[in-house]
Amino acid sequence: MVRALSTFTVLVLFFSFMTTSKARAEHDHQLVRRLVVFPMTVPKGFEDAAEEAWWQARDEFTKSRRFLVASKQFLIKSDVFQPRADLSPADSIILGKLLDAHALVTFVLKDRELTMSVYDGGNGATLYRRTVGLHPSLTVGDQLGSLTRRVVNDFIASIPYQGFTVIDPLIGSPVYNEGSARVARIDLGATSEARIGDAVHWIRVSAIGAEPLFQGGGKITVIAEGKIIKIENGIAVAEIVRASSLKSIKEYTLVRLPREAERLRSTYALASTPQITLGPELVAPEAAPMKALTRERQPLIATLSWVGSMAVFLLLAF
Repeated sequence: MVRALSTFTVLVLFFSFMTTSKARAEHDHQLVRRLVVFPMTVPKGFEDAAEEAWWQARDEFTKSRRFLVASKQFLIKSDVFQPRADLSPADSIILGKLLDAHALVTFVLKDRELTMSVYDGGNGATLYRRTVGLHPSLTVGDQLGSLTRRVVNDFIASIPYQGFTVIDPLIGSPVYNEGSARVARIDLGATSEARIGDAVHWIRVSAIGAEPLFQGGGKITVIAEGKIIKIENGIAVAEIVRASSLKSIKEYTLVRLPREAERLRSTYALASTPQITLGPELVAPEAAPMKALTRERQPLIATLSWVGSMAVFLLLAF
């Protein structure tokens, strides 16, 4: 009886481990690409200024070509073109599914303060929230549009990734050979200032606290490192020089460019804005140089293999 119970316990622990690992992977932050920007919530009398600021927000998002923003016609047709304030997680998930949006953006003007919030359309989490005050000596109409652009750029600067992996339809794989190098293609957008030789990190972003994910509530894990060897029309080709597993690099895998991230932060981030920072301690310790991947087994794979073998052995034994 004791031996049978021990077998059952091992199996429960094994399947619990597998389930937890799968759940953790499913809760990693996914690429924000498709956006919905709702009209501003403003006091009566500021509707015209708010509409102009809404158009300026959309323009700021779309000019980089990193985001696909829902049109006014689409929102009207979907019967959701209306001002919104705070969104609950449930509201965010429902609207995200209804509008096929990765993220939802709201603006609220209250007591001469503008608050921008961004919510994850998949799990309802808050990605970003920032409140800024209007200048007391200027009218709302004279500054709302420019302030909205500044907050939008602050949000963009807070995003911990500056590109994502894409698959060339003629190649059909996220990682492929180019000569003797293993490479991957990255969409950088239209306004990136990345250049040949820049470092590249393929990353995962996961939640670690109650703060907005892009403002201190997230953790970055590097799964591969490389450098840009070619750029053309906003698409970079990067050589992979170190990786924990090439299988972890897939279509839409998030890509961080440290130099570009610093440029965006120093150029657009508002004062006192909390940021997710990437330090050496976050680099995956199991990552190995590409030439060693063919001869070295990863610790996690080895652990899973051992646990799986033990579970099968115990089943056969009983």
